[in-house]
Amino acid sequence: MRYTAVTSANTSPPVAHLIALRELLRAFEDKGLIADLCSINAHILDHAVSLASARKAGGYASRVGVCLAPLSRFLRDKKLAVNAPVAWQHGHPWPSQRLHLSGKADERRAKLLPSQDAIDALPQAFLLAEKPGDVILASVMALLVCAPSRVNEVFALPEDCEIKPLVDGEDGHLLRWAGSKGYRDFEKTIPGVMTDLARTAIDRIRAATGEARHIALWYENHPTELYLPDDCAHLRGQSLSAAELSQIIGFTKKGSATEWAESRKIARVLARSPSGQKMYIYRFEDIEREILGLLPRDFPIADRPTGLKYSQALTVVHRNEFGYEGSVRWRCMITLLDYNNVQRNFHFPHKGIFIRLGLSTPEHPVSIRTNQLRHYLNTLAQTGGLSEVEIAAWSGRKDIRQNAAYDHRTPDEVLASIRMREKQTSSADGRGVTINSPVNRTEAAARAIQGHSTDLGFCEHDFASSPCARFMECLHCTEHSCVKGLDPHHLERVSTALQHAQRSLIEAEAGVMKEYEGAIEWATAHRQHIIRLEQLHAALSDPQIPDGSIIRLSKSDRYSVVEQAMLDQGMERPALASAHSTLLTRTADD
Repeated sequence: MRYTAVTSANTSPPVAHLIALRELLRAFEDKGLIADLCSINAHILDHAVSLASARKAGGYASRVGVCLAPLSRFLRDKKLAVNAPVAWQHGHPWPSQRLHLSGKADERRAKLLPSQDAIDALPQAFLLAEKPGDVILASVMALLVCAPSRVNEVFALPEDCEIKPLVDGEDGHLLRWAGSKGYRDFEKTIPGVMTDLARTAIDRIRAATGEARHIALWYENHPTELYLPDDCAHLRGQSLSAAELSQIIGFTKKGSATEWAESRKIARVLARSPSGQKMYIYRFEDIEREILGLLPRDFPIADRPTGLKYSQALTVVHRNEFGYEGSVRWRCMITLLDYNNVQRNFHFPHKGIFIRLGLSTPEHPVSIRTNQLRHYLNTLAQTGGLSEVEIAAWSGRKDIRQNAAYDHRTPDEVLASIRMREKQTSSADGRGVTINSPVNRTEAAARAIQGHSTDLGFCEHDFASSPCARFMECLHCTEHSCVKGLDPHHLERVSTALQHAQRSLIEAEAGVMKEYEGAIEWATAHRQHIIRLEQLHAALSDPQIPDGSIIRLSKSDRYSVVEQAMLDQGMERPALASAHSTLLTRTADD
């Protein structure tokens, strides 16, 4: 796990891997063996998955197996366990995610999809939000509505995340998107109907977080100096009263600055005001040191996998931006928007943004979770007829099988999707796909029109079914043919090619005499080529072969691409006919 933490970009805690190791420990103990990873083998791994399956139902055993597989591979690759299997797989079936018709389908659908009240409340919150914190939160949810995404991916967006369309006036919109859960970084497509919403949401977030990025840039350039707002710049280096400390931080309640300083155990000094009254003051360097200690742990890096800095992040905010439990928005310290901020405001129905904007009441609570929007958009995509590949790419998934967990269509919706595809398939207006009746091989051959002409004949290979196996070597291919007498200059071109090949052979043999590297192989290739040309020349000049005859040379002794690959892999080469085999000819009368 330590090795993986260094070599991968994943920042999540290894909870699943710890659970898998506990199941592996139980397997060793159940077999009465010493728990030693160096003695791991396929039997122990299988037993661990079996024990996990007996302990918990569902996909628990499969998740354990998924974590044990790379462990086994690591131990074998690093030669730490000689009996570790080469490519072990858990083999435990994953539970079916498609529960359209099961008894639990409605319950699962209600849990994972947002309610209609929540769907109606989101656009109202987006329009009604005025405070910076509410604007940021509502705009983040608006981005999650534009395309299926994980909220942590929104937190990793840079300020300049928008990519302008390649064509002016195009409705589509792209965002620079950081992938997660093993998926690469990519450019996320925003549908044309959601482009205006995405642009507005990003502009509103950018405007609400601009000052926080300015503060972050200050701390990047002055890591040992406290940021002071413009109206507090004259206080740098001076002893601070409680009122001045409140002005720097942003406290509005009397006594808050003193309480904060006491909680931090910051020493205070007795002094006198200009009017002669006694007062307590704080040394500037003590306040500066304490506030600088509140910088985020990884500052200036906001997102480790992408290297995004706080001064570049779209969702960098002021400390206490959302004012929980009476706290105030700090004027001199920043942090990054996180899941807790979003969850507090949208998931709990009796507090948060919906309550503040009058969209939720104790009698009629409204709440929503960020992952429900991803499930909702995926279900819409399934209903609308997008392919599994398109849905996976749009959602940022590396395996299309993961789509099944997000498909919550009802039986009626599934049936409607099938009928829609059938209607599109059978449509005759050119927009659908035409289904052709199957034909036998003879009919298919009669319809074949593939091929192209060459200098010496005609290629009959069907490139729609497979690539060429003898690229640029048509003379050595059995799919190459020519019609005698069809071209009056055909024999002349063959004669010219034969003369050129003979001259090349003389030069290659001279290289053999001088022991040039590769000359022997080059001379052998020329001899094979000359033999093929002589055979073709003899057939074309033979008066006993009538005009109109189709001439195909026998199988060459030269390797094809596939045969060469088989040879490279140490596989036995198929039996080849001699290059001097009898010519295969077919007259026009056959």
